[in-house]
Amino acid sequence: MELDLFVKMKIILKLLFSSFMSIEIVLFFLLLLLLLLVNIKIKNKMTSVIISLAFIIGVFAFSFFFSSYTIQCLDSFMIQVMNYYYFPSTIVYFFIFLFMLFVCIFTMWSKRMGLVKRVFNYCCSILTFLLFSIFIMLAVQGKVDMADTVSLYKNRQILSVIQVSNLVVLFWGVVSFFYYLYVFFRSKFDQEKVENI
Repeated sequence: MELDLFVKMKIILKLLFSSFMSIEIVLFFLLLLLLLLVNIKIKNKMTSVIISLAFIIGVFAFSFFFSSYTIQCLDSFMIQVMNYYYFPSTIVYFFIFLFMLFVCIFTMWSKRMGLVKRVFNYCCSILTFLLFSIFIMLAVQGKVDMADTVSLYKNRQILSVIQVSNLVVLFWGVVSFFYYLYVFFRSKFDQEKVENI
């Protein structure tokens, strides 16, 4: 069933005001938005902590009450991740390349990023660009249609290049996550030390 945007918006507006419960939900989220906007101005850390905890508790409550749905979602997500690794999509790979290009440009312009993180970002970005260029070269030389996944999976060289490139990006993501976690906690502990002195 194909609906245009106007009809879809009309259906959603009807849903938002169709029952007392939906109106309560709308008011709750409007209140939450207002609280977040006010918190930008007042910069109260306690409000941020309470809202963050409420979000986390909400996710856990949802996962508990709809556990079968949550397990199915996680299972489906893991299957998709494994399918992508063993049967990668060149479209997703192109967007991964664009993402790493953005990471490289962001690193060049960032003034707050540490030297080690800059070097790490540059190394992972350049390696991704190199592998993407090799992928393009192999596709052109082998006259492989990049949109045809069947011919892609038959070519071991192209498949290997994409899979290794995906591992580089995954490694970059994991290391970056732990790096920013370390920076966050280090800044918190340094701030507490300064306040205690």
